[in-house]
Amino acid sequence: MMIQGVRADTGGREGKWVGLIIVFILSFATVAIPFHQAESHIKAVLDHQILVTDVEQENLAMLSELRLAHEEIRDLRMDSDGEWPSVASLKDEWVAPFVEDQSWKRKGSHTWLLDERGYYFSTPSEYAAQSDHGFADSFILNANSISPEIWIFFGGVAKQPGTFDQHTLESAGWKMVVNESEIEQHHEIDAH
Repeated sequence: MMIQGVRADTGGREGKWVGLIIVFILSFATVAIPFHQAESHIKAVLDHQILVTDVEQENLAMLSELRLAHEEIRDLRMDSDGEWPSVASLKDEWVAPFVEDQSWKRKGSHTWLLDERGYYFSTPSEYAAQSDHGFADSFILNANSISPEIWIFFGGVAKQPGTFDQHTLESAGWKMVVNESEIEQHHEIDAH
């Protein structure tokens, strides 16, 4: 009878090799990751601009309604031989945020005025400005531009500007709301 001793295969050698490979991969990743970072192409906003992501919650609903209203206003203008639709006709057409419904009350019961040059100006009621509840600030929608140009006044109730040019609005404390994709566009326009 022959007796032969057989060592148990516990997998110790394989475990050491697997551990060594894991350490190598983690070491390589630690060294290589900083060299594979994407460059940030986000440009800084100008002094008279604010990113839509930095706008307070109370104003976001108004912003989205104004973006949609911009398209409706431009379509109604084309249908009416170049006349800007009045605030009353926008109410009749149920174009938000001009409609005086519950949403209108919740946002501050804004009073809308139309400048004959295609600027829609809104300001919350004095009662809303004095209450503790959140309300949307004053807005200007420039319906002349192809894409919506919306200005916001963070001081609450604002007086209607005499002119709506960028320098007048900027000096009065108004901020143009922009998306990250629009920042470069406005930088190019301001450079010209």
